Amino acid sequence: MDIGQIVSGTLISFMTAGSASLIAYWLTARIGQVNIRRGADKALVEYYEQKKMNSTGEVVGEAIAKKLPISLETWQDHLRWAQRGGKYKDYTIGRLVFTSVLYGGVGLIFPIINPAFFSLLVPIGAAVYPFIALRAKANTVRKRVLRLLPETAALISAELAAGNSPEKAVERAAQLPGALSGLLKEAIAATSSSARPLFSRKPVQGTLVETFRKANLPALTAFASQLDLVASKGVGGAELMAQIAETLVGEYRARLASEVEKLDSRLTLMVMFFYFAPFVIFLLATFLTPVLSAFGS
Repeated sequence: MDIGQIVSGTLISFMTAGSASLIAYWLTARIGQVNIRRGADKALVEYYEQKKMNSTGEVVGEAIAKKLPISLETWQDHLRWAQRGGKYKDYTIGRLVFTSVLYGGVGLIFPIINPAFFSLLVPIGAAVYPFIALRAKANTVRKRVLRLLPETAALISAELAAGNSPEKAVERAAQLPGALSGLLKEAIAATSSSARPLFSRKPVQGTLVETFRKANLPALTAFASQLDLVASKGVGGAELMAQIAETLVGEYRARLASEVEKLDSRLTLMVMFFYFAPFVIFLLATFLTPVLSAFGS
């Protein structure tokens, strides 16, 4: 038995013993809580224990995040967008990094058990997965907001045509379901808390433009600026808003047509990836294995 096998066996023994100890500790703690805590008392204790554990993980994650070569502002923006869609409600950047470290730590089991080169990809992929999932969910919410822009613009246009004020029209639009209404509610709440106007009045910037600008989405910033212009037009604002709504509908239809055109190529790539590529790899492996074995011998 060589040194590598001895080291691998020792590490596996330590990990097995550690896992068994953690499981035993968890079972002991759970058994000790079954007959002692009941109902609201048990729920309250579990809440504070979970909060304490989350806060500890967040502190560790924030300390690690400061040393990582990533833009924390970018990922904070992704996190806010995912939360607008109802995901990652209790998450912070620290907790996200801590989750990534935990996933990567669990993935390290594979290189220890099988010290092959491809096994190193497992912990790397596991550590990167929380960030990839967060960005995917954030981009999904962004796309939903862009799809809601024409509908929201049409509702505001209808409210203005009925003789309502721009502020009232935005309040009615904030009652629509979706992440865009959440942004409108944020702007309305900022107006109530800061006593600032919803729409810009020189030299004071409106809370609508400020809130939408912080969302870091150019289409939303442009939409807020258009609403500012509509609010400043007075009686002519309804006609201008109708034109803006028609423009947004036209842009959405053009974007939808472009996505439909790209769908064929995407489906072709998916078919090649899931069906054709594995077949080719299987054929190559079948023909090349005897050749490689002959060279190896």
